[in-house]
Amino acid sequence: MNNNIFCIGELLIDMVCVDNKGLKDGEKFEKKAGGAPANVAASISKLEGNAYFLGQVGDDFFGKHLIELLKDLNINTEMAVEKGSTTIALVGIDANGERNFDFLRGSDGEYSFENIDLSKISESDIIHFGSATGFLEGELKETYFKLLDYAKSNDIYVSFDPNYRDALITPDKLELFVEDCIKFLRESDFTKLSDEELYLITKEKDIETGVNKLHDLGVKVVTITLGAKGTYLSVNGQNKIIPSIEIKQVDSTGAGDAFVGAVLKQVSDIQYKKDISLEKWIDIISFANKVGAITCTNYGAIASMPTLNQLND
Repeated sequence: MNNNIFCIGELLIDMVCVDNKGLKDGEKFEKKAGGAPANVAASISKLEGNAYFLGQVGDDFFGKHLIELLKDLNINTEMAVEKGSTTIALVGIDANGERNFDFLRGSDGEYSFENIDLSKISESDIIHFGSATGFLEGELKETYFKLLDYAKSNDIYVSFDPNYRDALITPDKLELFVEDCIKFLRESDFTKLSDEELYLITKEKDIETGVNKLHDLGVKVVTITLGAKGTYLSVNGQNKIIPSIEIKQVDSTGAGDAFVGAVLKQVSDIQYKKDISLEKWIDIISFANKVGAITCTNYGAIASMPTLNQLND
């Protein structure tokens, strides 16, 4: 099936500290493409799915580099905008391979709903919302909510990932961030959260209790990524932990996005997306776990994501 997946949000430059000293003490940085929704689009495209990126980069050297990179990956960029300055994320990797962030925000928040050609989106497609910068004040946030309304009124499959970043969501904005997440979760067919995000949104430390709260909101399929332990999958209240594969972790940047891309690519191939059985979901998540794990074995999100051929090998 030739269905499209539309990923809306930020596309930015990750300046990744590669000497394992974190942001404060690190000295060696490498320029990588980043931004959660763009990473998801890259994962979809590397797995031979049809991805569109909807968002804004700067009219500068970094912006040109990013758009060229997406085009090289066969991601459709006709609804992307080059204007203003490109957003930069500073990503520190500590000795354990875990990340810390700082942001220099550019014009990604100015992306307008008018840039979206709705005639290109059909009922059999998927719209994915990743919200690292999407819920910060600005035009992009309004665009998110307008596109969500459009998706629901046209019965289009909705995927949502909160992408919480404490470097972006200051304590005084946390309550509003959670409220916005809940509005999206109410309308989502599929969601991926970390255990930290699950606690943040539901205030429940027990995963099963938290996941049940998400189902009560209206989410159909919930996945909670558990790192090396795999993924907690819940479909209509049926729960199962799907194990991952063993790897040597170098950099976990983009692993969750690679996982989401792998899920959405597989779902896009299914005609009745809202009626997928638990057995089929287990297959989908097992494959996505593998994609996420392999992404952790090198630096830089998009560069580390496996292609379909690499996975088959």
